[in-house]
Amino acid sequence: MAQITQDDIKRVKGLGCIKDKRYEDIFNVRVPLGNGKITAEVQRAIADAAEKYGSGEVALTTRLSYEIQGVKFENIEPLRELLKKYGLDSGGTGPKVRPVVCCKGTTCTFGLIDTYGLAKKLHEKFYVGMHDVALPHKFKIGVGGCPNNCIKPDLNDVGIRGHRIVEDGKGVNCYVMYIGGHWGRQVGRGTLLNTVFKTEDEVIAMLEKIIAYYRENGLKGERFAKTIERIGFENVEKALLSGDK
Repeated sequence: MAQITQDDIKRVKGLGCIKDKRYEDIFNVRVPLGNGKITAEVQRAIADAAEKYGSGEVALTTRLSYEIQGVKFENIEPLRELLKKYGLDSGGTGPKVRPVVCCKGTTCTFGLIDTYGLAKKLHEKFYVGMHDVALPHKFKIGVGGCPNNCIKPDLNDVGIRGHRIVEDGKGVNCYVMYIGGHWGRQVGRGTLLNTVFKTEDEVIAMLEKIIAYYRENGLKGERFAKTIERIGFENVEKALLSGDK
């Protein structure tokens, strides 16, 4: 087998295939799921792919994607072709919108919104739809069903959370959004936008504005939190809520 170059490693990393540091030619291949929920058929497909082209082992990432373990470099493309037959693909890396994470608010006793449904829509529109759109840095989205914050939406670049307000003496479920959260070596909670969103369409429209704003105003290599810090939260919020860029 030809020697694997650093360019090879970089190229397949952009496809969601991460080199296993223990071996020269072994990679772990990430398979984003959309909202953390899959069918038995898809589970069987991933198991089939893992047995044919990997070590037979599958891990879950912290952002609820599957990771097929122990894939030889020469098997990456055959594995990806098999995944595509089931409507799946590898990915989830690079300076772009990352796979969306959500809690089980759709079915949870405390859930105020349809987290699965919203996360799937966001996945299709922003992760899949903007797959080839480069951003200043990675951009993470989290969807939480209620103030219990199980998946910590406020630690994402944008966090969406189910919320309840009182209108005409009745409780009405709606959405709030945090911007500028981040998790890693440096941790910071996002700041709540000073408004509520009544519908999924309003949430999606605002997220579209946010990503466009970050793409236009963020510096290369700068996380959204740093963009907000540099420009000032009040200025960013004003631009987002007023429709200005």
